Amino acid sequence: MPAKFEAEYGLSEPATPDDPQRARKLEALKRRQTWLSATDEELLLATSIGIGEAFDELLSRYSRPAFVFLNRLVSGRVDPEDLLQEAFLRVVQHAGEFRTGAPFKPWLFTIARNVAYNALKRAGRRDVLEVKTDLSDWEPAARERHTPDPSIAAEKDEEKRRLLSALERLPQCHREILILTVFEGFTYEEASDVTGDPVGTLRSRVFHALRKLREMLKERP
Repeated sequence: MPAKFEAEYGLSEPATPDDPQRARKLEALKRRQTWLSATDEELLLATSIGIGEAFDELLSRYSRPAFVFLNRLVSGRVDPEDLLQEAFLRVVQHAGEFRTGAPFKPWLFTIARNVAYNALKRAGRRDVLEVKTDLSDWEPAARERHTPDPSIAAEKDEEKRRLLSALERLPQCHREILILTVFEGFTYEEASDVTGDPVGTLRSRVFHALRKLREMLKERP
């Protein structure tokens, strides 16, 4: 493992585990030559024993969505690149604590969210937190791409502008849950893992947020 990588993220060889089955699994990971087809859980386990290539693959898969999430969340108040680095540093530090069978992305976003809120709190800005709602880099999944008609494209741009304007007027807690469930595609259960709020509370927030959005979008521009 490169010394620079070890210095930046603190990866090192841990002691051999007492569990023989876990020890065999770790030995198999050490012998692995490629990580492209590895599961997130395998990558985390390999990261926990200091395999830099496994961590590189995690970064390749998730650094972009985590950066977009952080950038929307802090809205320019804190450098999202610094937050991203701190979030993945915590991933390394706590990789061995990841719950077997749990999805990785909500766990990562929980860490990223906590890092962002702690940074804003240190800066004395937690009370005025706003969620960035720049959708310029977001596209719905599995959309067919055709050459757009100019008039249709202009209409869609106007709809997007009005949606952005309405989102920016929502309370922070409503914007956050819409970012997680609508733009990031989280289930309510996964969003609950990220925010720490009950699923019922999040469902209620989405209901009220969407109702308010509809009211705003009915207003004349």
